[in-house]
Amino acid sequence: MNVPRLAALGLAAGLASAAAAETAGSLRPWTNYQVIMWVGDSIHQQKHQWSRFQQRLREMGVTAGMVYDGGDPRPWVASQFPYYVENIINRGLCLKFHSNVTDWDKFVTRWKDTRDEASLVRDYCLDDPQWRAWGRAEMQKVARGNRDYSPLLYDIRDELSVTISANPFDYDFNPMALTAFREWLATQYPSLAALNAQWETQFKAWDEIKPFTTDQIKNRMASGEALPRGRPDWQALQRLRFHPRTAREQPTRWNFSPWANHRTYMDVSLARALEDFRQAARVVDPHTPVGIEGTQMPHAFGGYDLWRLAGVLDWVEPYDIGNAREIFGSFMPGKIFLTTVFEKETRAAARRLWHLLLQGDRGCIIWWSEDCLDWKNAELPLTAKARALEPVLREMTSPLARVFMLATKDYDPIALHYSQPSIQVAWLLESTVDGSTWLRRFSSYEASHNHQAKVRNSWLKIFQDLGYTPRFISQAQMEQGELEKSGIRVLVLPSSWAMSDRERDAISAAQRRAQSPLVVYGNDLPGIFDAHARLRTNWSARFYQDNHLPPAVALPAAFAQLDATQGPPQSRSGDVGAYARDRLKPVPDLSWAQWVATHRLPLTPPVTVPLEARVRVHRFRLGNARLLALERGIDYHMSEDLKQAGGNETLEQPVEITAGLAEAAHVYDLRAARYLGRLREIKCRLDPWRPSLFALLPEPVPENQVLQSLLAQTPGPR
Repeated sequence: MNVPRLAALGLAAGLASAAAAETAGSLRPWTNYQVIMWVGDSIHQQKHQWSRFQQRLREMGVTAGMVYDGGDPRPWVASQFPYYVENIINRGLCLKFHSNVTDWDKFVTRWKDTRDEASLVRDYCLDDPQWRAWGRAEMQKVARGNRDYSPLLYDIRDELSVTISANPFDYDFNPMALTAFREWLATQYPSLAALNAQWETQFKAWDEIKPFTTDQIKNRMASGEALPRGRPDWQALQRLRFHPRTAREQPTRWNFSPWANHRTYMDVSLARALEDFRQAARVVDPHTPVGIEGTQMPHAFGGYDLWRLAGVLDWVEPYDIGNAREIFGSFMPGKIFLTTVFEKETRAAARRLWHLLLQGDRGCIIWWSEDCLDWKNAELPLTAKARALEPVLREMTSPLARVFMLATKDYDPIALHYSQPSIQVAWLLESTVDGSTWLRRFSSYEASHNHQAKVRNSWLKIFQDLGYTPRFISQAQMEQGELEKSGIRVLVLPSSWAMSDRERDAISAAQRRAQSPLVVYGNDLPGIFDAHARLRTNWSARFYQDNHLPPAVALPAAFAQLDATQGPPQSRSGDVGAYARDRLKPVPDLSWAQWVATHRLPLTPPVTVPLEARVRVHRFRLGNARLLALERGIDYHMSEDLKQAGGNETLEQPVEITAGLAEAAHVYDLRAARYLGRLREIKCRLDPWRPSLFALLPEPVPENQVLQSLLAQTPGPR
């Protein structure tokens, strides 16, 4: 073990954290919604059209442009057009380009037959000091070339991944990556003996350690042997099902630590590289936010531990897959969020952009200039797509939208557990049915088939349909006492298979507190695996009594529980993961939400809405004013090809609703600029394509001055 190198890594991490803390407050304020055009090559081939090009962008409602890595920002600067710099690190982060693996489907199809471990060496090792030095130099070169022009953002890379998207593959077995992995393991285990005991391995020295590949861990699952040889019995694996009673009899079969620790380290490795590149840019330009575009769903592969990524980014443009936008939003409060606009139709664009602004978005990126201008016409007229987007973009930069963008969002004391170890365990349990073809479980497939993701989305929709605004809480936050610090009253454990002892202890303590004890909802068997993804043989049912453990055919079941000493939990059979789908049926099944509302839910929402209407409630504070936005509870889900998933047709009709207020206020309809009176309830016709927006004031103001009154309370220039 290279202790000096390990110490140096620790020192570097400490310095990076200190630098981040020092510069976080110096980032340039972002107080206006920015509509950014993603710029293609046509304008660079017709440079004489720059003036007309920018004129057309302004006609469309675009407020900012884009410079590709190494591009000249001066045409934007000369016209006082803000811009951002895109795709700075063009080798190593996105393997779709500058890699030997140009066709992932062809690559894994060939690998499926050979199972050649030599292919597990990534073309670009994220721990390669030479590559990292090159990346830092690239970041600093770009920062030096742009800092004097105050760009909006630096984008490290679009659609980055350890693999491709979140596709499963056992990168990285590069010797440099394995060395760094071993050094990281030495920070997780007190000794080699402790590691061997956890992994059920027999390594004689740290330098001998190699993680299990996915094939190897599946061989352990199929055989029940700690160190199985040969290839797995794939048919035996496909027949394998997890149930706690039988699992306890063969615990080695369910010890995933030698694989899960490697997956965790690859998440760490990607996050470290991004932090390295961010800090390199910060040294040169401490005022411009640094982030990434085109992120994937939370996953065991690809580096997509959203909690780790959130800690090393100043901004992000996430693909909203598997609740990624909600999760990032919980972990990056106050930071900059953007989205890609791919819609060609006015209503669909308006609905999603307003929804995301109410979630905290600060702007959008229009895909792309080639689709928005007619480059075959010398006048560069706007296309039909651009004309359809123009009224929406105008509204997003209006004073009405700005009021909500700058307000502070209110959340309820409800948290959904985000657990990367549980995501790893769930993937192994779910992928047994795939046998030897597990590597074809591409992220495009996972986005619509991953059951844990469905469960997570369903729990989120349950509480949102009941009028609440929950947020996510990570393993690290739980271990650091966030349940108490944030006054969490309700904790949801959505297929939280794996938990650390500290997480479990934090939950128990919160359930036993004298005032407002924590109520826990969940499904499956939370914490039956430890944080290293090993089955706990001494596990006792903390959320089910031992004699209430459901039979294998009933998993997953749901529960609602106070302190276990107060009797058995309330439970319900069936699949809670079906709720997100069933709520959208022509005759919706809302029974899961009804069950939650009547089983130990200790809260009443500040704004009550009818469950059958499936209304999403957003609450904000702005000075002494409260803001309220109501929208239909559409199930937003973006696919990797930037298309919005369907299935929301039943919610695409207007609905008459009555929203009850916890206390009376002077209510203003902000869209109509109309005073409604001092009210305890608001009756409105909710448009399925645009949210209804209200201001709740302690004292009345002239209705034609309500927006000006609200803007007077916002920070920054008006």
